[in-house]
Amino acid sequence: MNPSAPVVRPQWAIDLRLDRLLGQPVRVAVEAFLPRRWHGPPLPQMIPAAQLILPDNHTAEGRPVFFEGRCEAYRRHIGVVEVTLGALPSPLKPANGIIAFRGRSAVILPGPALVRLAVPFVVERLPADEANYWRDLRLPTAQLEWPW
Repeated sequence: MNPSAPVVRPQWAIDLRLDRLLGQPVRVAVEAFLPRRWHGPPLPQMIPAAQLILPDNHTAEGRPVFFEGRCEAYRRHIGVVEVTLGALPSPLKPANGIIAFRGRSAVILPGPALVRLAVPFVVERLPADEANYWRDLRLPTAQLEWPW
């Protein structure tokens, strides 16, 4: 074994998926998050999604929590994937708060944020236009619908 040889980690399916989505608007299911701060030191640790308190004083209350944003970077450790999300492109008006999401109640928040993905990993590209975006929230196959 050569001690000077670089260590090559095998790529997992999530690595390949996130590599394809770098720079793209995505929706991810999160276990914990760290909001980006505009000034001041970063928060000391990630906040569990179950402890999320929304501006209207509602909590996640066992609902799945999703963040949306532009996938800027990711980092994977054994069994843990962290994704850096930037703000979404300005023409899209994203969901923000408790939403009926594909037949169940969920919390969807816009980035920017650093998030730890929930297991099983859910990472999906957002539709480009607003009509498809809102239809995609209701139906899991909306991105596959034909316009006619």
